[in-house]
Formats: sequence, C-alpha cells, structure tokens
Amino acid sequence: MKKYSVVVCICAVLFSVGIHGGGMREVFARAPGADENLAILQDIIRENECQAGMAFLGYTYEGAEAAEILEYTRQGEVAAAYPFLQDGTVVDAGGYEIYAIVPGDDCRVSVYPAQPTEEGEYLDDLNAPYYTGQENEIIILRCNVSEIHSNVMVSVQKQNMSVQYHPMVSLKDGHLAAETHCYDFSIYYNWDECDPGYDSELDIRIAREQLSETDEVSYYLGLGMSLWYTGTEEYIEGRNCPVFVLGTDHEDHFTKEHYYAVGDNVVYYYDPSGDAWILLGAG
Repeated sequence: MKKYSVVVCICAVLFSVGIHGGGMREVFARAPGADENLAILQDIIRENECQAGMAFLGYTYEGAEAAEILEYTRQGEVAAAYPFLQDGTVVDAGGYEIYAIVPGDDCRVSVYPAQPTEEGEYLDDLNAPYYTGQENEIIILRCNVSEIHSNVMVSVQKQNMSVQYHPMVSLKDGHLAAETHCYDFSIYYNWDECDPGYDSELDIRIAREQLSETDEVSYYLGLGMSLWYTGTEEYIEGRNCPVFVLGTDHEDHFTKEHYYAVGDNVVYYYDPSGDAWILLGAG
C-alpha cells in the first residue's frame, strides 16, 4: 500500500540484500546528499534532549519483502526531507507497521521481542535480540501485528546509558504514540490548516458510515469484526481517501484483515497481491 506523494522522489541505488538469522533481513542503499540532512536531524534530536528520532512511515502487508519495506523511505515527502533513511538497515520483526529510527550522535539501536503481560506491562526478551545495531546506524523497522500493543522493544544505548521505546501508532489520531526522550519526525498532514472550513472528523465519520453500509463490510461487521480508521489517507484516482482497516478484536490484540478507502462517495478495497486500490464491487 503506497502513500501518495506530490514531490519527486530522490532515487537511491540498491546495493545488496542479505538475510540474517531468525528471519531478519537487511537492505543497504545510498542516497545522495544524505549526510547533511542527517546531521541537521541529529542536531534537532539533541536540542530536544532526546536519544533518538522516530517516524511512522506507513502500513504494509503480511508478505512484504525487505526491498518493499525500504521503498517507503523513497516516497516523495520522506525522500525529500530525509534522504538518509534510504541508507537504513531493514529489521523485520513481523507485523504491519513501518518505522524509521534514527539514533542520536554516537548512539546505537537494538531491537528485542516484547509482549504484554496480564498486568498490562511489557515483558521484553533481552536474551534474543532481533537485531543489534552499530553506532549511528539507522533502522527501518517493521513490527506490530496488533494495534493495541507493540511486539518489540527498541533500546537506544550510548556508553552506559540507555532508553527504551515500544513503537506504536495512536488509535486516537494516527500519530506516533508519545515516548519519553524520543523525537517524532513523522510527516503528518493537517487538512484543517489548508482549508479552515474543512471538518476532517465529520468527513471521516461520513466515510465510515458509507463504508459500513456496503454489502461486504456490513456482512463482516455482522460477524463481529471491527472497523477502525487508520489515521492515514491515500490519493486514489484524484480523490483524497481516508483509509480504514477491518479486522478481528482478540483479548490481547487486533488482527488486521482488510483495508478500505473512501472518497467522494466511492469505496475502494486494497489488493495486497497487486499492491493496488480497486473499486469495491468491480473485482
């Protein structure tokens, strides 16, 4: 599922793809002019008294390969603002969300499995790291099967100091969930500022109601499935379309099963096999 961009992408050359134990996959790339942009972001991270910067890049599908995950760093606005992300190492912990993690000066990032306890706390498995990074190594992380909790713990270390994050997207607004000592450099869109008369919440409610009334989604909702707004939009056939996910609520997680987008009274569904948005009812 590719996010719409209006800025021309900065191209990168893919040098190598490697496979590392436990299903971990790495991709290395080189983007021109990346070093200066990285230095600026690391200055901002330091000025905000943070140990790392993190950005939510978007959602992916279950079978996405490492090269497809890295492709999110080449999309227009992200590529223009943060070309150095294309040099990142892909760490695949399984899931549907993609994050970029930029360590502060001389910091390194490690990624560990995590799961929630019955008390609602995280249990981090420090004995089986998914990946242990080098100093200043940028990580492009795929994680989170559930929208309710994270399945990883990200540790950022510098000498004998460390901070831990559990990356997640807030269901309230689709933004990166706040973490202490973590600078959010995600790119968000505020449509209200573009048009003061635009009521985004009303549009989303209308889109959700329209989607719920379709035969397909109505059937799934009748089976007990749930419909969530992802907090993102896709530009499809000239329409800005809020994206929704249909899935099943479990006691400890939410399983995403189908994606839909609605714009100008038109409903689309996402076909992961063809990585395309298709008119609902046309396929």
